[in-house]
Amino acid sequence: MTSRAWLVRGGRNGEREEAALREGLAITGWDELGDLTEYENKEQILSHLCQVYPNRKKASLTTWTGQLWRLSREIQLGDHIVMPLKTKPQQLSIGRVVGPYKFRHDAPPQFKNAIEVEWLSVNTPRAAVEQDLLDSMGSLLTICELSRFDAANRIAKLAETGADPGPSRKSEWDIRTPKDLIEKAASAPRAYPMRISIRDLLSCWDQARRTPSSVALVERELAELGLTTSPPFTEGWLDNLVSIIPIEDEPDPSGSSNEDLPQDMGVESATDFPEVSLTFGVLQPSNKEVASVKPEDDINVALTFMVAERYSQLAVIDCSGNFHGAVSWESIGTARMSGPVRKVEDAITSAMVVDFNDHLLTHISEIYRNGYVFVWNRDRTMGGVVTASDLTNQFGALARPFVLIEEAERRLRRRVDAVFAAEELNKYTRTRKSAESAADLTIGNYLHLLRPVENWRRIAWPLDHDMFLETLEEVRKIRNELMHFAPDPVTKEQFDTLDKFVRLLRAVDPYM
Repeated sequence: MTSRAWLVRGGRNGEREEAALREGLAITGWDELGDLTEYENKEQILSHLCQVYPNRKKASLTTWTGQLWRLSREIQLGDHIVMPLKTKPQQLSIGRVVGPYKFRHDAPPQFKNAIEVEWLSVNTPRAAVEQDLLDSMGSLLTICELSRFDAANRIAKLAETGADPGPSRKSEWDIRTPKDLIEKAASAPRAYPMRISIRDLLSCWDQARRTPSSVALVERELAELGLTTSPPFTEGWLDNLVSIIPIEDEPDPSGSSNEDLPQDMGVESATDFPEVSLTFGVLQPSNKEVASVKPEDDINVALTFMVAERYSQLAVIDCSGNFHGAVSWESIGTARMSGPVRKVEDAITSAMVVDFNDHLLTHISEIYRNGYVFVWNRDRTMGGVVTASDLTNQFGALARPFVLIEEAERRLRRRVDAVFAAEELNKYTRTRKSAESAADLTIGNYLHLLRPVENWRRIAWPLDHDMFLETLEEVRKIRNELMHFAPDPVTKEQFDTLDKFVRLLRAVDPYM
């Protein structure tokens, strides 16, 4: 088995470094859990951490769980350990694991969890390490694997020769995986954290939409990497940017945490994020800069703007950023019935403003009645405007996939009912309820029914069997995802899959 490389820090302030080098160990805290080999899985570790640290956010506990599991189960004999030195900031120590994890009952507090290490180089200068590898060592965690840029082989050579041979290919920050994300985030100064769009963040986990399952996956694995986002990635439009910031790492015996984070950077637990729901913030128009005019502007400025851009209304915002209301075709027409209108302020009308996180469904009637609503940003500046047309487009996008799936199921039901008796269908259902017709089948049931070649031949559709089943399986996944609410639109690829499947069924079953 190829050896791996790990970073194990010697304490928040380097308090364990001297003992580690002197005693031939890599040492960590978390004494309160006792011998880690007594836990059979991560869930047991997490459960005990919850008991020991009842006031800690779950994201922190999840982060610690992953690190303790690496220490006790994943680090193996022959692996290399890197310990960046806090006490000598321009140096780091490199060793090789020569013994298993052990819990030292007689050791001082916060020195009990350890792994036996033969320190091969105790004062390797950081200047001997290429920048890409140094960036990897900038991880926010106490214990993490170093794997990017051929790290394991390079660290082994660094310990042997004192020189980093460098990457085998040019290093690029191409963020495609969670490991890419953590290393890029770790290399960013804490005062200026890495920023990434929600869409690109999800893509690191091969996700395109914020469904309950994808949100849970990203939240959990971000926490295991010691990271969270600000603001929460569950809020706002997919192309909005979020900052990647650290969750507090190893518990500080003094009781403090996050002491070196900027004071205005709130750390919110990933698993404590609000539920994904349909709020104004998830609509793209809420996140676009709102078109506006000033109260003192000539009314022709507003008229020209509205004609040129095809706007029905404009926000009225003064030079200090204060919101005064709106000017619209209706308000201008109404004002002119009372006299001449020369300035924008002569035609201002009141306008409804909602918060970024307000629930959309509670304001639908007002939007359709008034035609539009403005949206406050989190910082109480004007964010965007949502119109009745935007709502129609949003709900149309949400409804279209359901309509396509319903048509597909209706055409499947009609053909299956024409070919198979009810008692035959019961062989392919997995519920206690007997199927009286194809209407009782799920898409998964259709897959089981039509997979046998003899059943497919009875359907008598001139379609490729394998291609049909493959597309039906994709439709099944999309349908299951749609059954769990997500505020993000169905992707173009998913729409294309549904369209393709319905076109196939229309071709072989043309009747409406």
